[in-house]
Amino acid sequence: MSDLVVETSSGQVHGCLDRDVPNWRGVPYGRIEARFRPAVAVAPVERVDASVWGPVGWQVPMYAGMPPRFVHPDAVENEQCLNLNIWSPGVDGKPRPVLVWLHFGGHVYGSGSTPSMDAWVYAAHHDAVIVTANYRLGPWGWLYLGELDPEYADGANLPVQDQILLLEWIRQNIAQFGGDPGNVTLFGSSSGGSDVGTLLGVPAAQGLFHKAAIYSGTAETPVSRAEAVRRAERFMAGAGKLAGSVRELSEVANVGLRYIHGKQLEKDGRVPYHPFVDGRVLPREPLAAVADGLIREVPLLMSVTAAEAQFYEIISPDTIDRMYAARSGPDPDADRDTKIEFLSDVMFWQPTERLLSAARAAGGRGWWQVFDYVPSNSPNGHRPEFRGRPMHGADVPTLFVDPDDAELTDIDRAVGAEEQRALMGLARDGRAHWREWSPENAAPYRVGP
Repeated sequence: MSDLVVETSSGQVHGCLDRDVPNWRGVPYGRIEARFRPAVAVAPVERVDASVWGPVGWQVPMYAGMPPRFVHPDAVENEQCLNLNIWSPGVDGKPRPVLVWLHFGGHVYGSGSTPSMDAWVYAAHHDAVIVTANYRLGPWGWLYLGELDPEYADGANLPVQDQILLLEWIRQNIAQFGGDPGNVTLFGSSSGGSDVGTLLGVPAAQGLFHKAAIYSGTAETPVSRAEAVRRAERFMAGAGKLAGSVRELSEVANVGLRYIHGKQLEKDGRVPYHPFVDGRVLPREPLAAVADGLIREVPLLMSVTAAEAQFYEIISPDTIDRMYAARSGPDPDADRDTKIEFLSDVMFWQPTERLLSAARAAGGRGWWQVFDYVPSNSPNGHRPEFRGRPMHGADVPTLFVDPDDAELTDIDRAVGAEEQRALMGLARDGRAHWREWSPENAAPYRVGP
């Protein structure tokens, strides 16, 4: 079909149909010329086969004992992973709103082709163009080695730099796919939501997106530059005989980096990777940039689940207790539900209010919702030990729910319609369908049955 062949800065891309919706898969938007260094714009080629999923970033577990998951069964890991997927109702010159999804996965796993994110629904049912993408994860992207070797000083926050490259590609090419480059909405969940929050404070990203929706994420960097350097030093020390220098580490086989990460997991149980204020890509805290008006014209949709911290019980039964103690929970003898409520508030609800407050003080606008439902197809929510509470990530299945899916319940479809209505209201009109947040109207809007 001629409308599946599109000329782009990457070359002529030949797409396919996904349930009768035009779809382009694995379109390269950047090229990684050297490990631990910024990527460059991709050089065009004569023909791109965009009928198959592109490679995903190398995956590592988020915590010790974590099973592989959330990656498409056809996925192939490759360090050369900067590619995107597009679904569009039609290549007809109509300027449709563009949605750009940044995936979850703790910055160490996941992809733009994860089965639980059926991006197709927004093109099929909402007349929008939607883009998902792959970018660097784990030590391949978040390990900052510039303090250990000045040659890598430009390698801070590499996934954020990848995402800027992604947004630049979208601005240059999305009109050819029926999208409006002047109406781009960023949205993401968990680590992807925090990536959206980080991009709010990145000067180079301004003007590349126009609305933002953050699901269970924050705009606050949890580590300092000094801590990022310490983590890099620990990773280098853990390399042992595999690498005695950053240059040697840059040449270690991918399975070698995975091995080093795994050894650290054995010691620490978890090896987190986060953005940090590096003075270049991210000059200051995103929250401070928002307060100074950097995104005054970018309306925000913020979403949390009713029991965010319930998720951490998946890691181990005592994780909630340890996290509660680490955050100086007021009552050591509190019951499990009280601890979960405290952690949900400190880690998700309060940061959400801080971002909304900062945006409003600078003249911006925002809307806040709380997701209070466990979908029937939730991967963990119906386990008896979780007591039917909507934990972190519970809203993703309904965010991408197909209203025609006969295997879902009527409540699933109704809640999904409500969630999608809010996102599309933001994307089309720059607002959700309830009163905007203010200190006087601070209670979140409830999404649920």
